[in-house]
Amino acid sequence: MGFSRDTFYRYQSALESGGVDALLDANRKKPNLRNRVEEATETAIAAFAIEQPAFGQVRVSNELRKRGIRGGPV
Repeated sequence: MGFSRDTFYRYQSALESGGVDALLDANRKKPNLRNRVEEATETAIAAFAIEQPAFGQVRVSNELRKRGIRGGPV
């Protein structure tokens, strides 16, 4: 079937115990929203990246800082 026997039996027991919802990966981390920048900053960065696709992250950060938008290179 394309996956190991162990994985098959784990999926089978999860399906029997909790239905289809139990098959979803509950171990995935929830996103840490504290690491996100503000929506306006994100929009400005995306627009600038489309405007100047050859610039790297440091240069984009420096150019946006000149425009008064704060956001460090990631």
